[in-house]
Amino acid sequence: MTIYGYVWNVVPTLKRWANSGITDVKEVTTDDITTALADLPPVRRHAAHAPVRSLFRALRRERKIFRDPARSVSVPQAVKLPTPLPSDTLKGLLSKTGDARSKFVVALVAVHALTHADMLPLLLEDLDRARGRLRVRRPQRRDHIVYLDEITAALATAWIRERHRRWPRTTSPYLLVSRVSAADETNPIMSDEVTKAVFERVGITAGKLREDRIYDEARHTDDAVHLMRTFGLATSTAMKYITAAHPDKRPDPIQA
Repeated sequence: MTIYGYVWNVVPTLKRWANSGITDVKEVTTDDITTALADLPPVRRHAAHAPVRSLFRALRRERKIFRDPARSVSVPQAVKLPTPLPSDTLKGLLSKTGDARSKFVVALVAVHALTHADMLPLLLEDLDRARGRLRVRRPQRRDHIVYLDEITAALATAWIRERHRRWPRTTSPYLLVSRVSAADETNPIMSDEVTKAVFERVGITAGKLREDRIYDEARHTDDAVHLMRTFGLATSTAMKYITAAHPDKRPDPIQA
C-alpha cells in the first residue's frame, strides 16, 4: 500500500476523533480505535486497520506516545458483500403464490425487505390501512415505519378480508395467522415454517430476496441515509449495500 493509500484510509478516523474533542493522539484509547473501526463499512474497516496500527507504531517509535493503543486491536474477517439476483428473478413471484396471505408475505419481503423476524410479531393494530403505514417492532431498536406501496397495500387489504372470512372468531392479535395459531386460545405467534414454506414454493429464500431488494434500491442511490430510513437498516449495513452497488465511488478524505 502506498503512503497516499495509508493517508487516504486513516484521515477519516483522525477527523472523527478531532470532532469528538480528542486533540492529542496521546488521548486515543484502544476503545476509541475499536469503535472507530467498527463503525466503518466492512471494506473500509479492513483498509483502515493497517494504516491505524502503522500510525501508532510510528508514534511510539518516535516517542510521541508511551503506549500503543492499536496493538491489541484486531478486525474480524470481512463480510461478503451482497450480489444481485438475475434481473428477471423477481418477475412473476406473486403469480407463483396462491392464497392472499402468501402474496402479502412475499410483497413485504420483495418490496419492503422485511425479515421473518419482522413479519411474525406484527400486530393487527400495527397495520394502518387508512394512512398506508405498517409499524415494524424491533426489540431494543427504534420501531421502523413502512410506507406501503399501492400493491402491498392492496394485498394487505385482501389478506385482512381473507383472515376474517376464514377465522372470524379468532382472538389472535397478530396480523399473520395460520390454521393452527388462529385456533389456539393462547394466541401464539404463527410458526416461521409457514412463511418459509411460501418462499420454498416460489423458489427463492426470503433472505436472498430481501438482499436483492435492498441492493436494487442501492443501485439507484448512493445515499446510505435513504436506505436506513427506507428499510430500517443500521449504518454499517446500509454502507455495505452502497459499497456493493457503487464500488467505483470512493470519497477522497483529504478533500472531504
